[in-house]
Amino acid sequence: MIDLKNKIIYISLILFIIDLFVKTLAFNYLTNVTLIPGFLSLTYAKNEGAAFSILWGNRWFIILITVLILIFLIYNVLKERSKIKKYLSLYDLIYGLLFGGILGNLFDRLLRGYVIDYISLNLFGYCFPIFNIADIAITIGVILMCIYILFFEKSNKNK
Repeated sequence: MIDLKNKIIYISLILFIIDLFVKTLAFNYLTNVTLIPGFLSLTYAKNEGAAFSILWGNRWFIILITVLILIFLIYNVLKERSKIKKYLSLYDLIYGLLFGGILGNLFDRLLRGYVIDYISLNLFGYCFPIFNIADIAITIGVILMCIYILFFEKSNKNK
């Protein structure tokens, strides 16, 4: 049985390992594979920027910002986790997704100097920037955090 104190670590670690494994496969074997024509492809890409390729070529600045965000998130977990009772599983999932995704992309930046992206999505004629599993985890984590803050945090603090 998973100890609740370690649930964030387990989620983060599993996500990090999956992300690393898929990025390694993409690095070694992927060029361009169409899965659903006009909608979904796997395309190897080097992203030297942050989300949507912003701050392109500013590797060390992005690493610094990433480390600062990680420190803030760790501080927040240590400070708030003991106060949260009712929605602990959602909280663990949020932080597990955020840590796993952030660490996955940070590892790439430190090891290679860029992040490996490989999922190419075209939705109603809009081609999204190519992304990866770590990006998906971060995005879902942020969305869940917004939902948590908007709908659960106030009621949890009142208890």
